[in-house]
Amino acid sequence: MWNKSSRCGSLILFASLASLLTFSFLSTVVFNKVLAADKDTFTIEANIDLTKIVNPKTLKVVAFANDETKTTNIEIDEKNSKKVTVPFSFNKENDIVTVGHNDEYFVCAYDLGSKTGLMKSYACHEGDIANPNGINTISIDSFQAVNIEKSKSKNVKIDIMIPLYDKKDVKNIKVLAMEKGEFISKGIDVGKLFENSNGDTIKASFTFDRKTEIGETQMGDMYFACVSSSQLNPPEGTECEHRHIKTFEKPNSIFAR
Repeated sequence: MWNKSSRCGSLILFASLASLLTFSFLSTVVFNKVLAADKDTFTIEANIDLTKIVNPKTLKVVAFANDETKTTNIEIDEKNSKKVTVPFSFNKENDIVTVGHNDEYFVCAYDLGSKTGLMKSYACHEGDIANPNGINTISIDSFQAVNIEKSKSKNVKIDIMIPLYDKKDVKNIKVLAMEKGEFISKGIDVGKLFENSNGDTIKASFTFDRKTEIGETQMGDMYFACVSSSQLNPPEGTECEHRHIKTFEKPNSIFAR
């Protein structure tokens, strides 16, 4: 027969085992939930080199991947005055495209004045998806200073040309333009356009206001054009190209694939 101390010890042991099993169960549930969430997303991780920027205070960082856009503002302090890492999470699937290897994306970082909030310099880079199930890193450096161009024009026009001679069976695509941190996108019924055309290249036209929240668009500012659709595979479900603004008097033309 057990004495009182033995019974107390057994009860303590039983309680400890029960607590351990409960913790293990809850941890498994939480871990599985995290895994389930991660299965639906992938990450673009921008490593931004600040060493060439004079007294950085605020960055506006924008990213595009898999027909999604992201924007965030980052405050710079002594802890991150040389380098800052900015992660963006994107859905793997949406109603127009599913991410895949070699799909293209881009990230831009705009260095803003601490008092004015206007862009002083910027850096943009394109990348190819190497890991559709995890983290894709991209380096952002070589910041360019802003040009100043006097012009009475209030708008910036961009014409995106999309050759589809190899994809004439495509039905729907999404076209995006980005200029000075501003995004505009539109869906295009390709099949409907081809019904009334003998060509194999379609055009998507965009008009941006020159005045943005970070200052007026200037000559030499970089802009991007992207087209997305799972029906464009292979080679990629999303393709992007970039150019620099050359005129305010007529559309700036760019081929997106």
